[in-house]
Amino acid sequence: MRKFLKSAGLPIGVIVLAMGSAFATNAIKNANLLSEPGYQQLDSEGFTCVERTECSEFGSKVCTWNDPATNIDHNLYRMETKDGQTACVKQLYRID
Repeated sequence: MRKFLKSAGLPIGVIVLAMGSAFATNAIKNANLLSEPGYQQLDSEGFTCVERTECSEFGSKVCTWNDPATNIDHNLYRMETKDGQTACVKQLYRID
């Protein structure tokens, strides 16, 4: 029995490591499910918006989009219902 454990220890360890890596990779992929489209406000109330890139509701750095024509960064927002209209008003954050 002791000899079996010594000879099988390395393969068992490799299998356990592979399974752990697979679960960790899957967890990282599922974390991206928290992403949502970020919208740039085209008017001050946020009623006119354009979808730009993926952002997250959680984070520490504000999600922005750089306009290549003007080289200006614009904050991105989430679409929500405001005063019976859909508007982009909730600040979003970068997905790191």
